Amino acid sequence: MGQEPTIGQGLVHERRPPLALVDQLVEASARSHGHLCPGQVIGVRMSILGLGRLGHACPLGWPEIKDLLGIVEIERCLADAVATATGLRFGRGSLKLINLGLLAVTFLDLPSGRAVRVVSRDQARGLAAQYAPGAATPQAAQVAAYRAMPDDELFDLQWVRVNLPPQEMPGVRPPKVPCQGCGVLVRSGQVHSQDGRSLCAVCAGQTYFSMLDQPARTP
Repeated sequence: MGQEPTIGQGLVHERRPPLALVDQLVEASARSHGHLCPGQVIGVRMSILGLGRLGHACPLGWPEIKDLLGIVEIERCLADAVATATGLRFGRGSLKLINLGLLAVTFLDLPSGRAVRVVSRDQARGLAAQYAPGAATPQAAQVAAYRAMPDDELFDLQWVRVNLPPQEMPGVRPPKVPCQGCGVLVRSGQVHSQDGRSLCAVCAGQTYFSMLDQPARTP
Protein backbone atom coordinates (compact mmCIF):
# COMPACT_ATOMS: atom_id res chain seq x y z
CA MET A 1 0.00 0.00 0.00
CA GLY A 2 1.53 3.32 -1.05
CA GLN A 3 1.96 6.22 1.30
CA GLU A 4 -1.04 8.53 1.45
CA PRO A 5 -0.51 12.28 1.06
CA THR A 6 -0.54 14.43 4.17
CA ILE A 7 -3.88 16.19 4.28
CA GLY A 8 -3.44 19.92 4.23
CA GLN A 9 -0.42 19.67 1.91
CA GLY A 10 -1.85 19.72 -1.56
CA LEU A 11 -4.87 17.47 -0.98
CA VAL A 12 -8.07 19.20 -2.09
CA HIS A 13 -10.96 18.90 0.33
CA GLU A 14 -14.16 20.66 1.43
CA ARG A 15 -13.45 23.47 3.86
CA ARG A 16 -16.43 22.79 6.14
CA PRO A 17 -19.40 20.39 6.36
CA PRO A 18 -23.03 21.54 6.00
CA LEU A 19 -24.04 23.54 9.06
CA ALA A 20 -27.38 21.74 9.28
CA LEU A 21 -25.58 18.40 9.66
CA VAL A 22 -23.22 19.80 12.30
CA ASP A 23 -26.12 21.28 14.29
CA GLN A 24 -28.10 18.03 14.14
CA LEU A 25 -25.23 15.92 15.41
CA VAL A 26 -24.11 18.45 18.04
CA GLU A 27 -27.63 18.60 19.48
CA ALA A 28 -27.82 14.80 19.59
CA SER A 29 -24.40 14.63 21.23
CA ALA A 30 -25.31 17.22 23.86
CA ARG A 31 -28.47 15.29 24.77
CA SER A 32 -26.50 12.06 25.13
CA HIS A 33 -23.60 13.64 27.00
CA GLY A 34 -25.70 15.79 29.32
CA HIS A 35 -24.52 19.26 28.35
CA LEU A 36 -23.20 21.28 25.42
CA CYS A 37 -19.51 22.20 25.40
CA PRO A 38 -16.79 22.99 22.84
CA GLY A 39 -15.52 19.40 23.02
CA GLN A 40 -18.86 18.14 21.74
CA VAL A 41 -18.59 20.31 18.63
CA ILE A 42 -14.96 19.29 18.08
CA GLY A 43 -15.85 15.59 18.33
CA VAL A 44 -18.70 15.96 15.85
CA ARG A 45 -16.57 17.89 13.35
CA MET A 46 -13.77 15.32 13.69
CA SER A 47 -16.20 12.52 12.98
CA ILE A 48 -17.64 14.14 9.87
CA LEU A 49 -14.21 14.98 8.50
CA GLY A 50 -12.48 11.71 9.34
CA LEU A 51 -15.20 9.44 8.03
CA GLY A 52 -15.54 11.62 4.96
CA ARG A 53 -11.85 11.13 4.14
CA LEU A 54 -12.48 7.38 4.11
CA GLY A 55 -15.51 7.78 1.85
CA HIS A 56 -18.20 7.28 4.50
CA ALA A 57 -21.14 9.39 5.56
CA CYS A 58 -21.61 10.52 9.16
CA PRO A 59 -23.41 9.02 10.95
CA LEU A 60 -22.48 5.64 9.54
CA GLY A 61 -25.15 3.54 7.88
CA TRP A 62 -25.65 -0.22 7.83
CA PRO A 63 -23.69 -2.34 6.97
CA GLU A 64 -20.85 0.21 6.63
CA ILE A 65 -20.74 0.65 10.40
CA LYS A 66 -19.35 -2.89 10.71
CA ASP A 67 -16.35 -1.92 8.57
CA LEU A 68 -15.07 0.97 10.72
CA LEU A 69 -13.05 1.26 13.90
CA GLY A 70 -12.66 4.52 15.82
CA ILE A 71 -9.92 5.19 18.37
CA VAL A 72 -10.29 8.23 20.64
CA GLU A 73 -7.23 9.51 22.47
CA ILE A 74 -8.82 11.23 25.46
CA GLU A 75 -11.40 10.39 28.09
CA ARG A 76 -13.39 13.59 27.79
CA CYS A 77 -16.46 15.07 26.09
CA LEU A 78 -14.93 14.41 22.69
CA ALA A 79 -15.25 10.64 23.16
CA ASP A 80 -19.01 10.84 23.74
CA ALA A 81 -19.40 13.15 20.75
CA VAL A 82 -17.58 10.72 18.46
CA ALA A 83 -19.75 7.84 19.66
CA THR A 84 -22.97 9.78 19.06
CA ALA A 85 -21.96 11.28 15.74
CA THR A 86 -20.60 8.11 14.16
CA GLY A 87 -22.69 5.36 15.74
CA LEU A 88 -19.51 3.50 16.76
CA ARG A 89 -19.71 2.07 20.27
CA PHE A 90 -17.33 0.92 23.00
CA GLY A 91 -19.58 -2.02 23.85
CA ARG A 92 -19.37 -3.38 20.31
CA GLY A 93 -15.62 -2.98 20.13
CA SER A 94 -15.96 -0.57 17.21
CA LEU A 95 -14.83 2.38 19.35
CA LYS A 96 -11.77 2.24 21.58
CA LEU A 97 -10.14 4.54 24.11
CA ILE A 98 -6.36 4.74 24.11
CA ASN A 99 -5.90 7.60 26.55
CA LEU A 100 -2.97 9.70 25.38
CA GLY A 101 -4.43 12.93 26.73
CA LEU A 102 -4.80 14.30 23.19
CA LEU A 103 -7.82 15.78 21.43
CA ALA A 104 -7.51 13.32 18.57
CA VAL A 105 -9.32 10.42 16.95
CA THR A 106 -8.30 7.86 14.34
CA PHE A 107 -10.73 6.14 11.99
CA LEU A 108 -9.72 2.83 10.43
CA ASP A 109 -11.46 1.32 7.41
CA LEU A 110 -11.14 -2.38 8.20
CA PRO A 111 -11.50 -3.88 4.69
CA SER A 112 -8.84 -1.63 3.14
CA GLY A 113 -6.62 -0.96 6.16
CA ARG A 114 -6.66 2.78 5.40
CA ALA A 115 -6.73 4.99 8.50
CA VAL A 116 -6.82 8.73 9.06
CA ARG A 117 -5.97 10.53 12.31
CA VAL A 118 -7.66 13.85 13.09
CA VAL A 119 -6.03 16.15 15.67
CA SER A 120 -7.55 19.31 17.13
CA ARG A 121 -5.42 22.40 16.52
CA ASP A 122 -4.72 24.47 19.64
CA GLN A 123 -4.64 27.61 17.50
CA ALA A 124 -8.38 27.28 16.84
CA ARG A 125 -9.22 28.46 20.35
CA GLY A 126 -7.55 31.80 19.72
CA LEU A 127 -9.55 32.27 16.50
CA ALA A 128 -12.95 31.63 18.09
CA ALA A 129 -13.68 35.29 18.90
CA GLN A 130 -13.29 36.21 15.22
CA TYR A 131 -16.08 33.82 14.26
CA ALA A 132 -18.38 34.65 17.18
CA PRO A 133 -17.60 38.25 18.21
CA GLY A 134 -20.90 38.71 20.06
CA ALA A 135 -20.60 35.65 22.30
CA ALA A 136 -21.15 36.22 26.01
CA THR A 137 -18.26 34.02 27.18
CA PRO A 138 -15.12 32.47 25.67
CA GLN A 139 -16.75 29.02 25.91
CA ALA A 140 -19.87 30.24 24.07
CA ALA A 141 -17.61 31.71 21.39
CA GLN A 142 -15.87 28.37 20.95
CA VAL A 143 -19.15 26.46 20.71
CA ALA A 144 -20.40 28.82 18.01
CA ALA A 145 -17.11 29.18 16.15
CA TYR A 146 -16.27 25.49 15.98
CA ARG A 147 -19.55 24.83 14.19
CA ALA A 148 -18.57 27.03 11.26
CA MET A 149 -14.77 27.25 11.29
CA PRO A 150 -13.04 25.75 8.22
CA ASP A 151 -11.62 22.26 8.62
CA ASP A 152 -8.04 23.35 8.02
CA GLU A 153 -8.24 25.88 10.86
CA LEU A 154 -9.71 23.36 13.27
CA PHE A 155 -7.71 20.23 12.52
CA ASP A 156 -4.52 18.58 11.34
CA LEU A 157 -4.96 15.27 9.51
CA GLN A 158 -2.55 12.50 8.68
CA TRP A 159 -2.87 9.09 7.05
CA VAL A 160 -1.60 6.50 9.54
CA ARG A 161 -1.19 2.75 10.00
CA VAL A 162 -3.01 1.35 13.03
CA ASN A 163 -0.91 -1.14 15.01
CA LEU A 164 -3.31 -3.04 17.25
CA PRO A 165 -2.95 -6.70 18.24
CA PRO A 166 -5.47 -9.04 16.58
CA GLN A 167 -7.50 -9.54 19.76
CA GLU A 168 -8.20 -5.81 19.90
CA MET A 169 -9.92 -5.72 16.52
CA PRO A 170 -13.74 -5.60 16.29
CA GLY A 171 -15.46 -8.95 15.98
CA VAL A 172 -12.50 -10.96 17.28
CA ARG A 173 -13.45 -13.20 20.19
CA PRO A 174 -10.40 -14.81 21.78
CA PRO A 175 -11.14 -17.98 23.74
CA LYS A 176 -12.17 -17.65 27.38
CA VAL A 177 -9.40 -18.85 29.67
CA PRO A 178 -9.95 -19.85 33.32
CA CYS A 179 -7.62 -18.07 35.71
CA GLN A 180 -5.34 -20.59 37.38
CA GLY A 181 -5.36 -18.47 40.49
CA CYS A 182 -9.04 -17.90 41.25
CA GLY A 183 -10.89 -19.80 38.52
CA VAL A 184 -12.65 -16.76 37.02
CA LEU A 185 -13.02 -16.86 33.22
CA VAL A 186 -10.83 -14.25 31.52
CA ARG A 187 -12.33 -12.79 28.34
CA SER A 188 -11.19 -10.63 25.44
CA GLY A 189 -7.63 -11.97 25.42
CA GLN A 190 -6.74 -10.25 28.70
CA VAL A 191 -4.86 -13.18 30.22
CA HIS A 192 -1.62 -12.45 32.09
CA SER A 193 1.14 -15.06 32.05
CA GLN A 194 3.21 -15.33 35.23
CA ASP A 195 5.52 -18.17 36.20
CA GLY A 196 3.95 -20.44 33.60
CA ARG A 197 0.39 -19.80 34.82
CA SER A 198 -2.50 -18.05 33.07
CA LEU A 199 -3.91 -15.45 35.45
CA CYS A 200 -6.60 -12.80 35.48
CA ALA A 201 -5.48 -9.21 36.04
CA VAL A 202 -6.49 -9.37 39.72
CA CYS A 203 -4.40 -12.44 40.51
CA ALA A 204 -1.53 -11.01 38.45
CA GLY A 205 -1.60 -7.77 40.45
CA GLN A 206 -2.32 -5.70 37.33
CA THR A 207 -5.50 -3.88 38.37
CA TYR A 208 -6.63 -0.35 39.08
CA PHE A 209 -7.60 -1.20 42.68
CA SER A 210 -6.15 -2.79 45.80
CA MET A 211 -7.95 -5.16 48.12
CA LEU A 212 -9.09 -4.09 51.59
CA ASP A 213 -9.01 -6.39 54.60
CA GLN A 214 -12.67 -6.01 55.54
CA PRO A 215 -15.35 -7.60 53.32
CA ALA A 216 -17.82 -5.44 51.47
CA ARG A 217 -21.23 -5.31 53.11
CA THR A 218 -24.51 -5.49 51.28
CA PRO A 219 -26.29 -2.12 51.50
